[in-house]
Amino acid sequence: MSAVDDLLAVQDEDTTADQIRHRLAHLPERATFEAALAERHSVDADREGVRLERLELDRRQKRAEADVEAVVTRMQELNRRLYDSGISSPREAREIQQEVDRLTPRQDDLEERVLEIMEEIDPVDARLRELDVLAEAGDAKIAEAQAVLAGTEEGLAEDLTSAGDRRRVAAAEVPADALDRYERLRGVFGASTVAGFDGSDCRVCPLSMPAVEVDRVKHLEVGTLTDCTECGRLVVR
Repeated sequence: MSAVDDLLAVQDEDTTADQIRHRLAHLPERATFEAALAERHSVDADREGVRLERLELDRRQKRAEADVEAVVTRMQELNRRLYDSGISSPREAREIQQEVDRLTPRQDDLEERVLEIMEEIDPVDARLRELDVLAEAGDAKIAEAQAVLAGTEEGLAEDLTSAGDRRRVAAAEVPADALDRYERLRGVFGASTVAGFDGSDCRVCPLSMPAVEVDRVKHLEVGTLTDCTECGRLVVR
């Protein structure tokens, strides 16, 4: 293999490496993984909102139950006074009974409020259970997507390493000056830094070589590396 062939091999491996890096940067497997993460975060956000709603309902229930307990305790105290024969006058008995009569519907209202809150809690708890199931499924989905992504990345990383190894082998056979010229131009021309000559033009040049330049290249030894005076690439005779 000639030095020019080795240089073309270097270019091929550089192109292969660029393609692998591009694939690594735009893997559909990564998009799938990120979508799974986003979906899982959405479930967490929903679950946090429902959890706060549940806490508020729990607070309201405890407050209503405490109100019921306070009313019940007061009524028990009043009934003890009413029936323990410790009342000094009919008027006091009448006042106690009037307060009991006022507290009875109050107790009913508070107990009804407790029941209403419990009815509100049921669908919230059901939603929390549903979100727990979705979270568990989301975790499994993330784990699967992550494993697939890791496998793809590992395979491409191995391909990238192999391309780098092959490049080093080929580059070792290229004269230093030719390799330096290639390296300087590669940032501009990429995969078409080194181009062939079709007998009348640089194969990748957007412009036509002047006749005198074509004649010059034609008279070079086959396999010679020269410059395209029109586009600036390296041309292989």
